[in-house]
Amino acid sequence: MKRLILVLIRGVAAFYVRARGGIVGREVILNGVPGIRRKGSGRLILGDGVTVNTARWANWLGSSGSMMLSVDNGATLELKRGCGVSASQLIANVGIEIGEEAMIGAGCLLCDSDMHELPLGSDRPVAMAPIKIGRRAFVGARSIILKGVTIGDGAVIGAGSVVTCDVPAHSLVAGNPARIVRTWSGPCPQEQL
Repeated sequence: MKRLILVLIRGVAAFYVRARGGIVGREVILNGVPGIRRKGSGRLILGDGVTVNTARWANWLGSSGSMMLSVDNGATLELKRGCGVSASQLIANVGIEIGEEAMIGAGCLLCDSDMHELPLGSDRPVAMAPIKIGRRAFVGARSIILKGVTIGDGAVIGAGSVVTCDVPAHSLVAGNPARIVRTWSGPCPQEQL
């Protein structure tokens, strides 16, 4: 019975994503129905084998149970093959790319713009720059990734970090603002266990 309920929930969620104009690859696992905001020609792509945990029961760290995938007109939000995201907000005004097999922990915010002009009320344009998360990178719970950041392949972002600048491949960063704590060559040391 539990398996049947999961199949139904995942089927309804996939239908909803497609109905909102999203592309859903093969063997995508949608644990709950994510919030989706897609404008105009914005592209939302969930690649093959992607897992999106929206429901509280799918990841207890995502206690709010909210997942928002927001794509503005002309922007692309792409979750590549095998990556996973739990109860986070991904807001693409120009573009966000989550690499193959990357993992985004619960309660994270990835936002590729300042969302308003600085200073408020000025006639300056809103600053925007794409975000790219590398292959097999890991972003710890409650982290914030700001506009223009590229996180290298295999990098690890410590929980609760605020990432304001690029992170080299195969490095661990943590803090606010995030700073390099350690680097290594090849796969993450945890993968070698």
